[in-house]
Amino acid sequence: MEKHILSKSTFLRGLQCSKSLYLYKNFIQLRDPVSPEQKAIFNRGNNVGILAQQLFPGGIDATPEKRSDNLAAVEKTQQLIASGVEIIYEAAFQHEQVLAILDILVKKDNQWYAYEVKSSSKISNTYLLDASLQYWVITKSGLDLSDISLVTINNQYVRKGALNVQELFSITSVLKDALRNQPLIEEQIQLSMLVTANARMPEIAIGEHCFSPYSCDFMGTCWKNVPKNSVFEITGVPKAELFNLYHNGFKTINEIPESNTLNKNANIHVQSVKQGEARVDKAAIKEFLDKISYPLFFMDFETFMPAVPIYNNTKPYQHIPFQYSLHYKKEKDAPVEHIDFLAEQGTDPRKAFLESLLKHTEAPGTILVFDTLMERNVLNGLKKDFPEHTAEIDNRLSRMIDLMQPFQERSYYHPAMKNSHSIKNILHALIPEMAYTDLKISSGSIAMIAFEQLQTETDIFKIIQTREELTEYCKLDTLAMVKIFEILEKQVE
Repeated sequence: MEKHILSKSTFLRGLQCSKSLYLYKNFIQLRDPVSPEQKAIFNRGNNVGILAQQLFPGGIDATPEKRSDNLAAVEKTQQLIASGVEIIYEAAFQHEQVLAILDILVKKDNQWYAYEVKSSSKISNTYLLDASLQYWVITKSGLDLSDISLVTINNQYVRKGALNVQELFSITSVLKDALRNQPLIEEQIQLSMLVTANARMPEIAIGEHCFSPYSCDFMGTCWKNVPKNSVFEITGVPKAELFNLYHNGFKTINEIPESNTLNKNANIHVQSVKQGEARVDKAAIKEFLDKISYPLFFMDFETFMPAVPIYNNTKPYQHIPFQYSLHYKKEKDAPVEHIDFLAEQGTDPRKAFLESLLKHTEAPGTILVFDTLMERNVLNGLKKDFPEHTAEIDNRLSRMIDLMQPFQERSYYHPAMKNSHSIKNILHALIPEMAYTDLKISSGSIAMIAFEQLQTETDIFKIIQTREELTEYCKLDTLAMVKIFEILEKQVE
């Protein structure tokens, strides 16, 4: 048996972009580095896949001693089937140099059933194409399948005591979709094989396909000639509009004509870039500041979202608060005080988080947050978990004001914000010396990953280091709010 040319991942890559497939097969060294977030998603998928094996206990894993030896995996799978094994994990099949590795293969009543596990709670078209390729390879290699199903996370499951995998997972037959997609699968396999055999790279211009269904990991190569200050630096605009400008010759923001189809906020950014100056509406800023009263709290939460619920009375992918940072000013000219909380790993953090937060926000005054949606959702969720604190939580909610408002409404706009009102873009524009890039943990998603990993970490030095990094990151979030707020105050003095 010859080594495979296409696998499930390369098949899907070719569906998205044949140039990406060519680069992957011939110039893998040009691939962009894998981000910590992408690694976490990959690891989560692996862990969920292993957990789903408990749905069909007692199986045998077909993974060979050398994990990369796919031919050995195919041979082992055939040997297990021939010897009468009825539950096989990581079953490998190959047909016409197309490889498919299935999460779970089960024989019941002398019929075979295939199960592909996903860590998502929804079934996407990409997952259906994934299963369709699996079905093509398995059946073409000689094994009849009575059904093929996707195993996904049931996001309505609430943990009560020991984990119940039968309730955690949902099983959905996708056989009809797989059968309907077989002509498409065969056609795409042939096209992908031609791409891999061709000596010349396909000539494909950048476009929306670079981001759908996933962001391509060869953008560093394909986008290297996109100029600085390009139209793609305008965030919050449909990509179709930006590509329309770009492919019509308006590659940079300065080249965008006065008459265009961009929305009002995008045009504020365009004009701000062309003029090279900030836009300041002092009356609107004063109106915003008049709603705020001292003493003043600057507040930020961090949460994590385990796919598999760790604690009782939680659901998959529920936001679990584990950390907060508060900067506090008793009056305008008073020194800034800092208070923070970081939950201990290994225990449900919600009660300790809430009690600490309520204690340190007892004093009256405005609570400033940046983009209140997450903080409000967390506090409303905690009201359901701890109804005895409802009145106190409602008090904090009534005092919250969103510092994002004057930036979102473009009352204060700087061209370096790039049409974004995220705190990182605002900080970069107004106080560039306060950079998140110097931090080991530099985003909420990385903080989320770090705390989830702490739940099983045993290295005490790693634990101490990660906790210090988490504290430093969250502290910068609220300190940035203090500095941004002071800039707003200066505008109306």
